[in-house]
Amino acid sequence: MNRIVTSIVIFVSAAALLCGAEFKLTDRGKAASCIILRKNASDIEKHAAKELSVFLGKISGGEKPVIGIAPVKGKYPIYLELTDDKRVGEEGFKITAKKDALRITGKEPVGVLYGVYEVLKKDGGIWWLLPGKDGEYFTVKPTITVKEGERIKNPDFAYRSLSAVCMNSDSVTMDTWDWGVRNNMRFRLGYRTGKGIPEKMRERGIISKVGGHCYTTMMTGWVVNVPKGVKYKDHVDKLFKEHPEYFPLINGKRKVTYYMGNEPQPCTSNKEVIKRIAENTILWVKRAEKLSGGAKIMIDFGSNDSVEWCECEKCVALDPPEERKVGRKSTRNWIFTNEVAKEVQKKLPGMKIWGWSYANYTPIPTGVRLSSDVGGVMLANHYRCWKHALDDKNCVTNGKYLDYNGSWNKMGRPLFSYEELIRAGNLFLPVEKEWAETMKFYAKNMKNFAGTVTEVCCPDGTYSSVFKNYNNLNNWVMMWQAMYMGMAFHWDVNGDIEAIYEKINSLYYGKGWEGGMKEFRKYLHSLYINAGGCWGFGHSTPVGKFLDVPGAKEKLYKCLASAEKAAAKDPDKRALAHVKKVKEYFERTWVKAYNDYISNFREIKAYPLKGKIIIDGKLDEADWKNADGVTRFRKAYSQNNELAAFQTSVKTAYDKKYFYIGVECLEEDVKNLKETVKEFDGPVWSDNGVEFFLNDPIMGGTYYQICVNSKGVYCDGIVVPGKSFDKRYNSNAEIRTSKAKDRYFIEMKIPASKLTGSDLLAGSMIRMNVFRVRVPSTGKGKKEHSTWSIGTPHNVETFHAVNLASQRSLNSNSKEVDARAWSNSSFNEVSRKKKLPKGWKTKSTKVPASWSFASAKGYIGSFEYQTHPGSSSNYYLTFSDGYISNSCRLKSPVIAATCRLRGKGTLHFSMLRYTAKWRGLPTKFLHKISVDTKGKWETFRFEFPRPGTLDENHIFMIQTREKGTKFDLDDMYLVAKDNN
Repeated sequence: MNRIVTSIVIFVSAAALLCGAEFKLTDRGKAASCIILRKNASDIEKHAAKELSVFLGKISGGEKPVIGIAPVKGKYPIYLELTDDKRVGEEGFKITAKKDALRITGKEPVGVLYGVYEVLKKDGGIWWLLPGKDGEYFTVKPTITVKEGERIKNPDFAYRSLSAVCMNSDSVTMDTWDWGVRNNMRFRLGYRTGKGIPEKMRERGIISKVGGHCYTTMMTGWVVNVPKGVKYKDHVDKLFKEHPEYFPLINGKRKVTYYMGNEPQPCTSNKEVIKRIAENTILWVKRAEKLSGGAKIMIDFGSNDSVEWCECEKCVALDPPEERKVGRKSTRNWIFTNEVAKEVQKKLPGMKIWGWSYANYTPIPTGVRLSSDVGGVMLANHYRCWKHALDDKNCVTNGKYLDYNGSWNKMGRPLFSYEELIRAGNLFLPVEKEWAETMKFYAKNMKNFAGTVTEVCCPDGTYSSVFKNYNNLNNWVMMWQAMYMGMAFHWDVNGDIEAIYEKINSLYYGKGWEGGMKEFRKYLHSLYINAGGCWGFGHSTPVGKFLDVPGAKEKLYKCLASAEKAAAKDPDKRALAHVKKVKEYFERTWVKAYNDYISNFREIKAYPLKGKIIIDGKLDEADWKNADGVTRFRKAYSQNNELAAFQTSVKTAYDKKYFYIGVECLEEDVKNLKETVKEFDGPVWSDNGVEFFLNDPIMGGTYYQICVNSKGVYCDGIVVPGKSFDKRYNSNAEIRTSKAKDRYFIEMKIPASKLTGSDLLAGSMIRMNVFRVRVPSTGKGKKEHSTWSIGTPHNVETFHAVNLASQRSLNSNSKEVDARAWSNSSFNEVSRKKKLPKGWKTKSTKVPASWSFASAKGYIGSFEYQTHPGSSSNYYLTFSDGYISNSCRLKSPVIAATCRLRGKGTLHFSMLRYTAKWRGLPTKFLHKISVDTKGKWETFRFEFPRPGTLDENHIFMIQTREKGTKFDLDDMYLVAKDNN
């Protein structure tokens, strides 16, 4: 990478502009130039000449310049040549325009090809936004000129490729290959066979990649070392019989392995295995050279896609104690990779292999440095968060990847990262600017970073019936901006993100861009970025949650309708077709995910503050962006749970001393709201505003009520069942409001001592309802009452549970874990018929999420999962003669339990105890309840000291021991309490 050269380009180009001389390549549709190749021109150079000729003719709407080995009289000569100019890098180019000729030169032929595309793009004005004719954009320009001067450009990142997946391995994706090279990519992939195919790949400078997940197949000699006429399996079986020591020792026995999938790695400490893998790697290289006709080769050297490694004494001895303790194989892998690389170098000097940092050898090795025989390292950035910058201190996911990438950068070897953006395409996520910003970050902070590769499905790939689905076929187009900008900033990291983004979208959507699509993309990105949590491959924030913002879906549909109307007036018919496609993608991804999301109730998580929230009514702190929002308010007292016309969103957060609530109220007329009450504890409920109902589960039916008008005036009190609102309670809440054009905000913090009587702990719980009263001041507007709960606003049984969760964190697979210490206490989170242990009797097609049903003989019974009368989402569980359980991650000294029961008999509550590594410990009996509720629901409470040590794992179990005992169970709350 060379940042200095980029500066030189700008300087020289500026000088060229001053001199003003221009030379015609075409003149009023006629060819004014000729293209000259050197006599021994390579296939790449010949292809460059064809591309230059074809597109000069196409853009000018006329003749194509002729191609030859000598100038044509009367024509301005364009020379395609190689150069030894030291300023030009391996894949860079130099373009020199003078009176006598235009010279497009490169250190190697692919640089010449990139130089040709530079002229076509910058001087001809053509853009290739995505593969195929649909992505080709230019305005007919009869006269094409180049300005006098010199341009030099070297790629800012050497590794600029993609990993095409889900397609048949022999797919010939000519449109994609063309798009790639025209946008300065350098594909690395296995060569395809077939008439003329290797030549077409070679013309486009494609590097032949051998390897991949290959430790076993390189050892067995798959394809390259199997005797003619012998089946591969028979070949491997014979090798295993003769040399079992080549294969992995697993649980005391050598295991035959065949492929690179989830099979254990071979015995990597065996010298003969190392030698054999090196020899077969060399055979693979020679085979690739033959198939590709002498194209450049890359050895991509990675393990089988498995975390199992040979357990023989010699292999295990290679693992430093600190790695052995956590099951890491980094040092063992790099000792092995170094030795294979050394053997390859002996017979193929200069042929370096690229190793991997992957699976259980992801971290840097403890006891070995990378050999100079190793070309570089692929980093597995699979699960990084794409919503946040890599150095965002508030992102728990990227904190890990920043350290990981940084530690490898310090090793001093070239690096490229394997990213997983394929899901961004499948889910229609706007990650294009994040990819560009990521490249800028790498360039600035990690000098050894050579680029990235992401998985993607090519639009012109060949797909089998298994993978031929809507998402794969549309994957690229659903994230075409990201694909374009990702490659653009690999080539030139100093590009202007906003300018390029504006240009490509205005081309693709035509008049539809300014007509509504620009606003659509901006708001789509805002919803994606501002939703709580992270987003990456296979983890974190549900896409359906992005639309869970008041008025979001409606606003996006309005933008699309406006864009469609504007695009219909564009002379380029593609503009309207592209806008319509966006609507289709939006509905198949975001809207579908939203509908799936709202079809299932989810308990609310409040996260602890990382920073500080200033109560000013603005909700602009990072902690509010991290918070989960709850919306979908429904009209109060509605018989059919109709959604409110004026939607509301509520967020919660906490620290040790305070509980925070932030509310956003969508409003069409913020200037016309009733705000007559001005004194504290006045009749605020008669004004326009929001009422909050808060209950510690241990309080039973008692709750606190705080009413706030849209001006920030409030009253508060306590309500005890059977008694009226008592204003003698004072919440000491701090409350502020603010207003925007189409909404108003309420922000408050309430002292914990006024809610629970003690500090707030992770694992505590607050039951809560939020009730909005919309009252216009003139009486002419629409009055509306709405709530996030169901039933009446004062019914504690229908309050939602707000779980005070721990900080967002990752599991061993870099996926965000459920931060709740106790899950689905309300039984309202539904799992669609997960597989039950054999023997349980039920007619239900659903089961409560997080809850488990015993599988051991004698612990199995029957259950029904059903809703309360008049509700479609408020569930309870009926069970008898069995044991049910749920994971309990509460770490407080004391745990308070409360539940609602209906039935007759005895329930036993116990804690199943396990070590940190899930080895069994003695079960602790906690409590029993013997009741006869006479067919009515009753609430029961008890407390118990948390058994064992803090590092234990616990599972809370509920048992019906007596035969025929039957109970209805709901709202099984476990709440963290301190010793006070």
